[in-house]
Amino acid sequence: MKRLFKWLLIIGGAFLVLIIAAVIIIPQFVDINKYKPVIEQKVAEATGRSFTLGDEMDLSVFPWVGVKLTDLHLGNPDGYKQKDMVSVQNFEVRLKVMPLLSKKIEIKTFVLDGPVIYLEKLKSGKANWEGLGKTRSKKTDKKIKEPSSTKGLPIEGLEVGKFSITNGQMIYVDQGANVKKQISDLNLTLDNISLENPVGISFAAMIDGKPVSLEGTAGPIGKEPGKGIVAIDFVLKVLEELEIKLKGNIIDALAGQNFDLELAISSFSPRKLFAALNQSFPVQTKDPKALSALSLKTSLKGNPTSLSLSKGEVKLDDSTILFSAMAKEFLKPNLKFDLKLDEIDLDRYLPEAPAKAETPKASPKVAGNKSSKK
Repeated sequence: MKRLFKWLLIIGGAFLVLIIAAVIIIPQFVDINKYKPVIEQKVAEATGRSFTLGDEMDLSVFPWVGVKLTDLHLGNPDGYKQKDMVSVQNFEVRLKVMPLLSKKIEIKTFVLDGPVIYLEKLKSGKANWEGLGKTRSKKTDKKIKEPSSTKGLPIEGLEVGKFSITNGQMIYVDQGANVKKQISDLNLTLDNISLENPVGISFAAMIDGKPVSLEGTAGPIGKEPGKGIVAIDFVLKVLEELEIKLKGNIIDALAGQNFDLELAISSFSPRKLFAALNQSFPVQTKDPKALSALSLKTSLKGNPTSLSLSKGEVKLDDSTILFSAMAKEFLKPNLKFDLKLDEIDLDRYLPEAPAKAETPKASPKVAGNKSSKK
């Protein structure tokens, strides 16, 4: 029996060595580029759009299952200005093999470089994202049993070493409304991705040429995402003029959708903000320095049917307003609020009185010389 067990170990060990050797050696002799036409055809069939890959394709199997692709293009239907709906300069993902056996996902790298998404709506109202993927056979459209919301993730662990999206762009064009919006220089990095730890988030982009950034953390999400408490701590900056801090907890995001947050908007100048937006200031005040400093902080608690604001404080120039508010039944709003203002010089905020037109004064009557006969 011992000899049989020994031989089984030897055979099993040899088999494992052969598998490891195979997954290391095979990629060196297999040219993945031979499969490029097949990949392009399958994606085109699934999406109903033209799809092409660049010449540089790389495949690895051990210890990381990975693929690296370049120059991806998903085409637009006929009638749109741009040839591509989606294009990507470089895509790379690497996944560790052995942890999968114990239901653990370890991703070394997920990199998306130079993605461009072009969304366009024609004057007819038809959009280029409509009908995507509808060419698949109806035979494949089987009803899929939805997973029970009471179960957690079918994995024991998740770790991601590097997740980044760099040099991204998104363009939206509405031909009927003559509107064009663009997000450019988009960069997103996620750090320390796991189920047990908060995820670091770093985002920056230009929205219609104006800088926007977000830094912070979210999580941990746990093994049952959408349940329990998820902590968030974000700092949003807009145009380098406006800084918004949001910190607190999201509770049962999928079911109860409750939140308990602290909101703080650092002091900023509304006048400078409008100037940075290349917009004329909509309020004319007698005092040109009025509305030069505004800040807000408050506690927010709520769910889909109610919202409460407490410990609210607004500072406007030299005035301070303390407030609280409660809103229920949003379809038929039930509002309650309380305001306390220390002092304010309203005269500063009133518009300059229009200059009164000068009415011409009546010319004084000049008595004529009367001649008298003597």
